[in-house]
Amino acid sequence: MSNDFRMKTVPEAKALEQVGDRWTLLILWASLNGISRFDDYQRELGVARNILSTRLRRLVDSGLLAKRPVHEGARRLEYRVTAKGQELHGPLREIEAWGARWKDR
Repeated sequence: MSNDFRMKTVPEAKALEQVGDRWTLLILWASLNGISRFDDYQRELGVARNILSTRLRRLVDSGLLAKRPVHEGARRLEYRVTAKGQELHGPLREIEAWGARWKDR
């Protein structure tokens, strides 16, 4: 079996395909902490609009976030964490704790 095949089928590889870059994790973290609108993500994270747009689309496509109108009939959208995304809350807290322990070492 080739390494390419194994890396595409192991659970870790599949998970990293969905959340394996810095901006995606930070956007998901912001979402879990109440951020839901495009401009708020940009202001909070300092991420470029094109990167933010791409990452939000990926998070929606992977089922971690859902996109919906702010209110019925509105053109403005918000992003909400799905049940699938909520399951990452614990692991992200662990990453936060690990980062806090090791940030200066």
